[in-house]
Amino acid sequence: MSYFNNRLQNAITEMLKNIADCPPISRLEADALWDKLNKLQAFSQVVIDKIEYDNPSDPLDEYVTIRNRGGLQINLSGWRLQAGSPKQVFTFPENSLLFPYDELRLMTSGDHNYSFRYKRPIWNNQGDLGTLYDDQNNALCSLAYGKSAHDKIVISHMHYDGQEHRSEGDEFVEISNLSDSDVMLDDWRLEAITNNHVFQFPKHTKLDAFTSLKVYTNKIDLKANEFSFDSPQAIWNNSGGGCKLLDYQREIVSEYLY
Repeated sequence: MSYFNNRLQNAITEMLKNIADCPPISRLEADALWDKLNKLQAFSQVVIDKIEYDNPSDPLDEYVTIRNRGGLQINLSGWRLQAGSPKQVFTFPENSLLFPYDELRLMTSGDHNYSFRYKRPIWNNQGDLGTLYDDQNNALCSLAYGKSAHDKIVISHMHYDGQEHRSEGDEFVEISNLSDSDVMLDDWRLEAITNNHVFQFPKHTKLDAFTSLKVYTNKIDLKANEFSFDSPQAIWNNSGGGCKLLDYQREIVSEYLY
């Protein structure tokens, strides 16, 4: 959970305590409290879901997907999306409504409401960071990819001695996001150092801030944030070995030896 979300949780707890402790209130006072609660909900409900930064056929066909994860309609009027550089900022116009469980695309170019209207690409193909701010300049969430994510992701643990007989399908590698930014893992790879086993993360794989995922040797009933090499035989040598994590440009992000 990010620093801002801890603040959010504390704010909600304090507000609910005040509501529980207060005497009967008027409808207007209740409306004001609901308005505050709705704003707090909006802060945790809206996320940067995806950054499309590389279209070989049209470099200007870039976009950011902003998604509403919950059931509250969000007014984005006055909110801002910063695309890496402080000079690359889009401010949402009046009446920018994001409906429950819906999403919108913020384009790099084009003459419409949700566009930076740039004549050149914004998002760096080597890596970048997008950050979403509300109308009070609170940083609500951010999404990193490529080189901008290298300092956020580590191979945090390897369980190389599984309990399953021979195949050891319950072996796993744990990868952790140690930052307050979400990270895109599209086409990143996990490679065994001592053999040719490779796992490549599928498109639209995202590791949320301060969370972890596991890549198993061979697991069928996968849960959220679990993946599998689908290898019928053990991958990790109990006497020693390791693995490395590479981004989509095949640059090493993290390495783990045992």
